[in-house]
This record gives sequence, structure tokens and C-alpha cells, in this order.
Amino acid sequence: MEQIRRGRGYWLASGLLVAGLLVSLAYGQTGGGNPPAVATTSPAPAAQPSSPDKVVLKVGDMSITQEQIERAIQNLTPQAQNNLAHQGRKAFGDEYVLMLVLSQEALNQHLDSTPAYQDMMALSRLKILASQEYQEILKQVAVKPEEISSYFSSHQSEFDEIQVLQVVVREKPAGAKEGTPGFTPEEAKARADEIRKAFIAGDDPKQIADKYHIQNVVRVDTQPFVVHRGAMRADMEKAAFDLKPGQVTEVFDLGQALAFVKIVSHQTEDLKSVSTKIENTLQKQKIDSAMNALKKNAKVWMDDAYFAPPPGGPPREPPKETIQIPVNPK
Repeated sequence: MEQIRRGRGYWLASGLLVAGLLVSLAYGQTGGGNPPAVATTSPAPAAQPSSPDKVVLKVGDMSITQEQIERAIQNLTPQAQNNLAHQGRKAFGDEYVLMLVLSQEALNQHLDSTPAYQDMMALSRLKILASQEYQEILKQVAVKPEEISSYFSSHQSEFDEIQVLQVVVREKPAGAKEGTPGFTPEEAKARADEIRKAFIAGDDPKQIADKYHIQNVVRVDTQPFVVHRGAMRADMEKAAFDLKPGQVTEVFDLGQALAFVKIVSHQTEDLKSVSTKIENTLQKQKIDSAMNALKKNAKVWMDDAYFAPPPGGPPREPPKETIQIPVNPK
């Protein structure tokens, strides 16, 4: 029984109610014409060869054909279709029956005439139309290879990356319980400055790590890792990218830890490795432009008082405090 409940919840959660079954259900109740074709990005599981008009399910006086079931399956997500291909159609058929039974009972109770139902149908219609138009816009904003190359050439600095060695010294929160790992702010600053001087002097990172590493308190990298633009807090990123290989940043207070990095090398990503990223950026720009044009032409007006942000202003994005710096450094 528990397995049945889980399976039922899966199909309901897959969006079957508002996507696949509404098409077939409406066709089954009206009894006229073929249900509209629905675009899909993933093929439905192969059916046993038979006539599309073959009746494969009945609920009272309602007959459901193989074609209707196949069209409903096509509206499932690719993941759901894949699961269906491996598990068979029994669970899907059971859910389809439940859908029909519930919908028939809802009609018997005239729930389709309630304001709540009308509101949901109106909203569903808006969502479907908006989704269809968005797909049309996507077709019109394809990014050409020459656009990608041009963007790469004119935004070289965006694709700079550095290799760094990182040092993290954990601070003990004020009022922390006895035994909490970390130094007091004064101790953490002194220890970070001491390690930084060793890096500036050119000492071997492995020897520095052997001397200063403390589990869950002080971490000294001995192998460099790559940092891309945008991965650091703004002030720390500027300091790091402005330095030459071999130089060391100042110590930055990240709230729960102090940290600094030593620059090992500078390099720039090649066009091949960033082409997808550039394509996504340019496509987003084109989509935003198309959306803004639509809203401008639609002459949108909003009541600023009604749609005011919460007290204190809109929520702020949390600052980028770390570059692969965990709260509990190892």
C-alpha cells in the first residue's frame, strides 16, 4: 500500500494533472475531433503495434483510446517518460483512472462552475500561452558563432583566471562555548600575519603547512587551485587579480575566518572552453531585450504602493565571502 501511495504521488507531482491529462480528458468528454498535438522534447515510450483508435481503458461510459494515452505520456517530463519506459504503464494507467474518476465526481458536484476553478483555469491558460510565446522568442534569439567570437575578443578580462595558494585561519565566535575550535580575533590576526610573512619570504608551502596547520582551525594549501572572475568577494578579487605571480594579498576578514592568497599564475581561458558560457550570456541579453520591448509596447503600469518592497528595502544578496573557503577549514 505504501508503494502504491508513493507511486501515485510521483505521477501527481510530475505535472500530469495540469499537462498531459487535461488534453486527453477534454477530448474524451467532448467525444469529437482529435486532441491537439503537443510538442515534446523527448519521445514517448514505444507502444505495442496496434491501432491508435483502439480503446485501452474505460471508466463508466467514457472510453479512452491508445492515442489519447500516448499523447498524455508525451506531456510528461523526460524523466517521467524514462521511468515509465522502464516500469511499464500500469502505474500510469492507475493514475489516469484516478484522474478520470476524480474529475467526473468534480463535474457531478459542479466544481467547474466555482470561482476558484475559473480562476485556476484562467491562470493556467495564461501560463500556457506565456510558455508558448517564450519558446517562440527562444527561436528568434539564436546566438551566431561570430557573435560569440566577437564577445570573447572584446571581453578578454572577464575570462582571466588565477591559480592561488590559500590560507585560512578560523576565528572563534564571540561568546562561543569552551572547546569551540578557533582563535580569538587577536590571536587569529597574529597567526595569519605570521603565516603571510612566511609566504612572502618564499618559504616552501609544504613546510609552512607542516608548521602551522591545525585541524579545523588553520588550513594552508600546498597545491594551487584555479579561481575565475566572480568567484571572490569584490575587494578580495581585485586585490588578487591585480597582483603578479609570487605576490601575496593582504589578510581579509571574512567574518568567521581570516584569509589570504598567494598568486601562483595568471592565465586566460580559451574560446572553446567558454563558448557555452558566452552563448548563454548573449542569449539572456537578447531575451531580456525582447521582454523589455514587449513590456514597453504593452504600456505596463504598476501601483508602486501595492507592489512596494518589504520594509527596509528588497532582500540583499549575501556577499561573496569566500573562494572555496569552508566555514570549518580542514
